[in-house]
Amino acid sequence: MTSTSQPAKSQRVLEAEKRLEQARNALRDARNAENRQKRKIEDRQKIILGGALLKAAESDDRFSNVIEALLKRLSREQDVKAFRDHGFTTPRPVRQDQTQVEV
Repeated sequence: MTSTSQPAKSQRVLEAEKRLEQARNALRDARNAENRQKRKIEDRQKIILGGALLKAAESDDRFSNVIEALLKRLSREQDVKAFRDHGFTTPRPVRQDQTQVEV
C-alpha cells in the first residue's frame, strides 16, 4: 500500500518557516519606517521652500509672479480650494513712496 498523504513537516522546517515569516515582517516594517522617514523629510523640505518663496515674494515681484504662475497650474480641485477658500493672497513687495510728506 502506498500513502498519498505528505509526511508531516519536521520541527526544524517549522522553526525555519517561522523565522522566515518573522524576517519578512521585520523587512516590511523596516521598509515602511524608511518610507515614512523619507516622506517626513520631503514634507519638511517642501514647507521650508514654500516659506522661503513666500518670504521672497514680499520683497521681489519675480517671486510673486512665480507664486501666481504656480497657482494657475493647480489642477486638482482640492488644491485650488485650499487656496481659494482660505483667503490666500499672493504676497507682494511693499512699495513706499520716496516722496513722503512729513507732517
